Amino acid sequence: MKTWRKQPNDHLDYDLLFEDWLAEGDEVVSVDAEAPDGIEITQTSIEPDRIKLWIRGGTNGQTYKFSPLIHTQSRVKEVDFMITVVEM
Repeated sequence: MKTWRKQPNDHLDYDLLFEDWLAEGDEVVSVDAEAPDGIEITQTSIEPDRIKLWIRGGTNGQTYKFSPLIHTQSRVKEVDFMITVVEM
C-alpha cells in the first residue's frame, strides 16, 4: 500500500495512476472519495488514466487511511493508500 508523508499545514495534491490497470479503451469516469476524520479532501479531478486528490490538514503523528472507489466505463476499483502527518 502506498504511503505518503505530509506536514500538518501542507495542502498538496496526490495522484493515483491507473494506466497499468485499465483495459484498452477504458478510462476513469468518476471517483467516490471520503477523508477519514481529522484530515480533509478539498478537491478531486479526473483524467482518463488517473485521479488527483487535494488533501490538507491532519494531526502530527497520525496516519490516515484513504480508500477511494474508482469508476471506469466498465469497472470499479478500490484503491487504498495512507498519509502520515509528520511535523518535520
